[in-house]
Amino acid sequence: MANAISARISGDKYQALFFWLKACDMLLDNSNISTIGFEDPEIKSFDDVVIKYRQPIKDFRGNSIYKEYYQVKYHVDYRGHITVDKLLDPKFINATKNSFLQKVKEASKILNRESELGSAIMITPWSIHPDDEMAKLKIIDAEGGYFRLENLFDGKQISNASKLREKFKLHLDICEDKELEEILRPIRICSNFYNTEILTNLLNISLISVGLKPIDLTKRNNPYVSLIQRAFQEGQLEFDKESIMQLCKEEHLWVGSSIKLTDEIQIGVRSFLRRAENMENETAHMSCLTSFFNGRYLNDDYDWNNDIKKSIGDFVNQFLEVGRSYSIHLDTHSSVAFTLGHLLDPKSGISAVPVQKGLKGKSIWRPDSSIPKEQYSLWKVDHEIINESGKDIVIVFEMTHPVLEDVKSYIEENELSVKSIVKFYFDSGTSHNIIQDGIHAMYLANEISVTLNSLDKKDRIRHYHIFGSGPNGFWFFLGQLSRGLGNLTLYEYDFEHTKDYTPTIHLP
Repeated sequence: MANAISARISGDKYQALFFWLKACDMLLDNSNISTIGFEDPEIKSFDDVVIKYRQPIKDFRGNSIYKEYYQVKYHVDYRGHITVDKLLDPKFINATKNSFLQKVKEASKILNRESELGSAIMITPWSIHPDDEMAKLKIIDAEGGYFRLENLFDGKQISNASKLREKFKLHLDICEDKELEEILRPIRICSNFYNTEILTNLLNISLISVGLKPIDLTKRNNPYVSLIQRAFQEGQLEFDKESIMQLCKEEHLWVGSSIKLTDEIQIGVRSFLRRAENMENETAHMSCLTSFFNGRYLNDDYDWNNDIKKSIGDFVNQFLEVGRSYSIHLDTHSSVAFTLGHLLDPKSGISAVPVQKGLKGKSIWRPDSSIPKEQYSLWKVDHEIINESGKDIVIVFEMTHPVLEDVKSYIEENELSVKSIVKFYFDSGTSHNIIQDGIHAMYLANEISVTLNSLDKKDRIRHYHIFGSGPNGFWFFLGQLSRGLGNLTLYEYDFEHTKDYTPTIHLP
């Protein structure tokens, strides 16, 4: 009984955190979200969080979506998976009579209203089982979580897909493929969603960005969880921007207007001079590390950890204040950008966004947006076993350059004890503009954190070696989410001379 009560409390907390993450999107300047509901009664089975847009958004298929109905399905561990049979089992959603699919069928008329199309979205930290029919038949797309209707409705009378169609229709007590297609079309299954710790950290970034107090992680009580639960008890189920802001002001959670560039203190970190000669004139505070380097290469008299990491930490401690907002110019090595992010994680209480240089000049890479991640290119992931008895895990990111073969050569030449390589890459290949903006970069960093935290427990406690090529804004965001990755080593690549990697900073 105690475990069941604990699980219910944890599930309620998870739902509240998800609500506030979406509420922060509504508080952004020029947000397209009109209202956000908590335990909204319109569709009883999809009432956890309901979002209504001012102007319809385009889903991954190009449909105009007016409303999103979320069912937040929390789990206390990773022992289970999403399977076809789970979607047909009422117990999976803690129901006594109707399954997830049967509840979607009941709501089908509302979801498929031509004038107001909606999406029924399941949020869950569980993954789809790789041996299940949904995975083997490739009927759930990895980008939006929709049913791939072209694969399920393959036009064949005898096939594995046709057997699955008949299974669905029998369960739903329907006869026609067309009716089944109408039921399945609005469904999105967002598997591998963030665990509670990552969700809390992401929420803290969003809270600061819209002028709300961050969650004090040194305290047991989360004021945002208790606030939305109290509002629900008082009968307040739907909020617009003004009402959610008023609610926060009454509870003294409002600290100021949303972050704008003019409100931010400009700071910078420089470890090479090229195109960064005027950083002193652009920033209020700057850390210049060039004395440690000869060009891009660390001088023999210095050490990445005793000198560079220490200097970064000293700069943060001396010049950055809790509760203030900063834009960070990063004319520096990726290892430095990552380490800065690591020190300025959501628990730091400091709001910081990177200034990214690109083909069109400098831009502020802000991660706060209601743009759905399906609008961006997302990772493909390969997990290759190298040696079952190996000790460590190698993480490879291919963004601006392909790096896997050079990494494998480094592993072999330096005799690293590696169990496996986890490679993140894009179907479209590598390019200098593969990451579009700060929103895209943060989505990619989040997906990495989720993927690595879903590895087997023994792998999650291994030492990580991190290799890759990409913009510093991305490395900064990944550093912000790196606390949960444990012990890791960063690497820099010599593009000019040796064409090889060098280990740099160890974290934490």
